[in-house]
Amino acid sequence: MALSPLTTSLIGSLLQRKLLTRGAVFSLVVCLSGVLLVLTNGELKRLLSFEFNHGDQIIFLGMLCWSLYTYLTQGISRWMPMIPYTFIGMLAGLGVISVVAAFSAEAHPVQESLAISQIVLADLLFIGVFGTVGGYLLWISGVKQLGAANASLFFNFVPIFAALTAVTFGQNVASLQLLGMAIVISGLLLPRITHWRQQRFARMG
Repeated sequence: MALSPLTTSLIGSLLQRKLLTRGAVFSLVVCLSGVLLVLTNGELKRLLSFEFNHGDQIIFLGMLCWSLYTYLTQGISRWMPMIPYTFIGMLAGLGVISVVAAFSAEAHPVQESLAISQIVLADLLFIGVFGTVGGYLLWISGVKQLGAANASLFFNFVPIFAALTAVTFGQNVASLQLLGMAIVISGLLLPRITHWRQQRFARMG
């Protein structure tokens, strides 16, 4: 999933037939380096022994779908309001999940939903409202304002927030992971700070 910003940018470059800016390339390279540092805990040699199994293939295809969705959102959100667009996306997801569940002998969503506890139901409602609907609305709004390539860079914050969430549950975060977080944040902020300074000097001039 750390490849999502790079993939989104490449999709945009190919379809729009224009090269990435130097600032975008800098952010992509620096942020990806920081993400890999967080994920591998500084042991980059793990990448050399990485095996691309069936589960990885599914995640990789999911990443490609998300990158394409992010790029298409940039255009669709200009003429379609966010809430109907999100609602259609939710219905599409429900349709795909229903089809998969219908052909899976192990899945019994209706029976399992009726048997869950109140705590699990509260968790599902939280994920549905905040993690899904709220997250998608905020993401679409960000893509609409920043563009797909720039918005996708913020996807690099996923492992950072995962690590911070782990801290709140009592798990330790290594110093190298903290360094990786700082690298990701720097990769996002430095090109923007440079751009803001250039705009400021241009106005002053």
